[in-house]
Amino acid sequence: MPGSSLRLSLSSLRTRLLLLVAAAYVPAAILTVWTIRSDREEALAEERARLARLLAQADADSAAAIVAGRRIVATWAQVPDIVSGSSESCDAALARLLRFAPMVASPTRINARGIVDCGGRSPQSRGRDVSGTPIFNRLAGSDSVLLGPYLPADSTRVALLPINMPLRDEQGRFTGVVSVGIRLDWFDRLARNSDLPPGSLVTIADSTGLLVAHFPSVPALDTVRPGLNVRFREDLEHGREERGSVVRTTLDGVEQLVSHERLESAPGTVVRVAVAMPPNVAFAEPNRRARVRVAMLVAAVIVALLVAWYGAHVVVLRDVEAILGATRRLGAGDLAARTGLTDRTGEIGQLAESFDTMASQLEYRQDRMRHAERLESLGTLAGGVAHDFNNMLTAIVGSADLALEQCPPNHPAHDDLLTIKSSANRSSSLTRQLLDFSRRTPLVSNPQCLHQLVHEAASLLGRVVPASVLVSVRTTSTRLTRIDAGRIEQAIVNLAVNARDAMPDGGTLTITLDDEDVAATPDTAADGSPVPPGHWLRLRVSDTGIGMSPEVQRRIFEPFFTTKAPGEGTGLGLAMVYGTVQQHGGHIQVNSVAGQGTTFTIWLPEAVHAERAADELAAPVMGVAAPLRVLVAEDQPEVRSLIERVLTRAGYAVVMAPEGHSALALGHEMGSTVGVLVTDYDMPGMRGDLLAVALRAQRPELPVVLMSGFASEGWPAELVNAPHTALVEKPFTPQQLTQAVQAACEGAARDTVVTAAATA
Repeated sequence: MPGSSLRLSLSSLRTRLLLLVAAAYVPAAILTVWTIRSDREEALAEERARLARLLAQADADSAAAIVAGRRIVATWAQVPDIVSGSSESCDAALARLLRFAPMVASPTRINARGIVDCGGRSPQSRGRDVSGTPIFNRLAGSDSVLLGPYLPADSTRVALLPINMPLRDEQGRFTGVVSVGIRLDWFDRLARNSDLPPGSLVTIADSTGLLVAHFPSVPALDTVRPGLNVRFREDLEHGREERGSVVRTTLDGVEQLVSHERLESAPGTVVRVAVAMPPNVAFAEPNRRARVRVAMLVAAVIVALLVAWYGAHVVVLRDVEAILGATRRLGAGDLAARTGLTDRTGEIGQLAESFDTMASQLEYRQDRMRHAERLESLGTLAGGVAHDFNNMLTAIVGSADLALEQCPPNHPAHDDLLTIKSSANRSSSLTRQLLDFSRRTPLVSNPQCLHQLVHEAASLLGRVVPASVLVSVRTTSTRLTRIDAGRIEQAIVNLAVNARDAMPDGGTLTITLDDEDVAATPDTAADGSPVPPGHWLRLRVSDTGIGMSPEVQRRIFEPFFTTKAPGEGTGLGLAMVYGTVQQHGGHIQVNSVAGQGTTFTIWLPEAVHAERAADELAAPVMGVAAPLRVLVAEDQPEVRSLIERVLTRAGYAVVMAPEGHSALALGHEMGSTVGVLVTDYDMPGMRGDLLAVALRAQRPELPVVLMSGFASEGWPAELVNAPHTALVEKPFTPQQLTQAVQAACEGAARDTVVTAAATA
């Protein structure tokens, strides 16, 4: 195990896995705590119930003893020697009767004056005057048996409950009281035979705080315990006067589980028996079970953490470290770095496979980038060549047009001039392809009907589609859409070439064009965005070829992605189609099933006010009513001469300049008499855009016609987008040039873009 894997941090996978494992045991810990608490509560409830049953039995025994004592004292109150005999005869009678009633003790007779004259609890009791006690006075006026105050136990005598009976002679006169003490033998049984745990206490006390009986025995009997009467009041306030059970700190400062039961006693007094025992005795078994549960939980957590610690390395981290190592090598520039985890499955396998795929793509794209750099160099060269060609073709096309205007159709040179113009136009198409290759052509869009364009594109397919492929074209669209015709035509050809490659053994290539109104429920475009509701032109290119798998369909519009063998495809064709459609504000969809063919659907928006724009572009220029001074800046003599002839014939007054600095000087000299500036872009000394900006600084409303031999993407945006600005690309026809000058004068701005695509 690598040493680095032993380091823990909150961001490491190992730490997070350990935390997850620990978190998984949180519910178990909560359940364990809840079980322990429930177990303790159940044990406490069981112990309380046991004590309650024990005290209830003690109360029942006490009540039974009181009933028996009442019968005894009622019987003895009928014995003549006890009722009216002398002290000696009374003592003898009591002694005889005690042998038959062992449950009573200390029989006593009190005469009518309240003097103890027979029996007694001790010899010192003889002659004691109790006439002033409330119970004696109550007995003197009653015939009922009354209970007296409990008599505390001492070292030689047990606690007693006196039962008193008034004595009356035959005439019903009060002659005294006979009293017997009921032994509290049930207390001894409760204390000694109830299997109470060590540390338990059993007491009998009254509400005055007098401690009547105590087990184990203490010397404080027959005394009032400070604070004991307060406990009686607290229990009375909480409804525990009759019986109750509570965990509290006793007067000795020890926490105990205390249960008590009220006993029958003399009127006006509350006497109760109580059992106090340590709560940990009740919790002994639950605590043992709790220790076992906690130990098992801790052991399970430790084992799980150890397994997770080691398993994290074996199952996860070892593979992750392999992926990280490959990532570091890839970041250091080693594009051949791979994880080597080709046999893994699940998420780790997917991660490793994704990384290896990414690394392979990076390596492949680096090769493509080197290739693209070489293409860029060639493109720069092609752009320069195309620029020079455009200048020459401008002179050729313009001169041919001027010659055709002077040559009637029956002239012997008329057909030769048409051939010259046709060849020049084909050369212009070749130049446009070179500019497309060098990426120096802007998007030049005009409202057009795709019907003729589709048929023209289909006619070109005879050069690229073999005879084994049947080409079918069906067009029903009547709407106009704003497009760059060359770009759309190239997109159709690219799709047709892909269809051809998908049908090596022949098949059918179908191109359809129709109008489609999309309702509120849109279709889905290839880029995942919807085709919004509206009026659209729908162009479909379908084949009956081998089709594509879903994986290939997801990637077909990626630059450099190709399913062809090395050297047979660049992977740019469909990417260029996708980009062209996006530039036109459209959408493209693909629907393909392996073995059943492929259909590409291009959606192009209908042009707004297209009829008016198309009419404006198609209308011939009739010339101007009055001469307008045009300042022309062009470095190529042939093109400069052509422009001068075209504009002069159109009725303009032309001032020529061979380069930018001289044009600027002429512009300052002419001042406000300059009606239009016509300038080339690429000129020695000062470029055309700088010339236009300089003159516009003097006259912001100056109409400007910008000419370019290869692109307008270098023109400043504030110049191109300003009012009274028109663009024209070389090569151009005389009509296109005069249209651009007129558009600049009329403020057509950037929407008036004249191209060679509208020629011939």
